[in-house]
Amino acid sequence: MNRTDYAYNQIKQWLLNGNLKPGETISSYKLAEVLNLSRTPVINALKKLESEGYVEVIPQVGCMVKLPNVNEAREKFMIRAVLEGFAAELATQKKADKDIEQLKNIYAESLIASQIGDSTEYARCNKEFHLKITNMAQMKTLIDMLQSFWENVTFHVASADFLLERYDISIKEHGQILAAIESGNASRARKLMEEHLRKCTNDFCNSIEKLSLTNSSEEAKAIRTL
Repeated sequence: MNRTDYAYNQIKQWLLNGNLKPGETISSYKLAEVLNLSRTPVINALKKLESEGYVEVIPQVGCMVKLPNVNEAREKFMIRAVLEGFAAELATQKKADKDIEQLKNIYAESLIASQIGDSTEYARCNKEFHLKITNMAQMKTLIDMLQSFWENVTFHVASADFLLERYDISIKEHGQILAAIESGNASRARKLMEEHLRKCTNDFCNSIEKLSLTNSSEEAKAIRTL
C-alpha cells in the first residue's frame, strides 16, 4: 500500500467510526503529524475523499467533514419513508421463519450496542435491520432504490452519533415493527415503518440545521483569526 492509500484508508475509517464528525474542520498538518507522513499523501487522500463526497474544501478555513444539504436530506428521507413502508408491507406477506430469526438477532445486537454506547456498531445494526426488511420484500427495483440511499456517504457519516442519541426511540419503534411483521399484520407494519422514518426525518434534519448554524459561527471566527 502506498502512502496516499494508507492516509486515505485511515482518514476514511476515522470518518466512518465517528472520530471525525460532520462539520468538523480537519487540518492536513495535524493529520500528517498523527499519521507520521508528509503533507503530500495526506492532501492527495483528502482530495480523493472530497471527490467521493466525504469532505469539502472551504477557502480560508480548511477541509471540513461534509454535512448533508438539509432540503436534499428531507426530500430523500421522506421518499425513503414511503418506500420502506411498502417494503415492510411486502416483507410481512412474504416472511419466512428464518427471516424473523435474523431480524430478531439484528435487533438483539442493536440493543447491546446501544447499552454500551457503541455508535458505529449501532449504526451497522440499524442499517442491517432496515435492509433486511427491504430484502424480505423480494422486489429487485425496490431493493435497488433503497440500497442507493444507504450508499449516500454524507448521510452515513452524519448519522452515527445521531442514531445513538435517539436509540431509545428507535429501539422501541424497531421492536414494534418487528412484532407487526412477525404477527403477519402487513398494514400495521407499513404504517409503523412510515411513522418511524418520518419522525427520524424531522429529528435528523433538525440535527443537521443545528450543526450548520454552529459551523457557520465557527467558520466566521476562523476567518477572522487568519
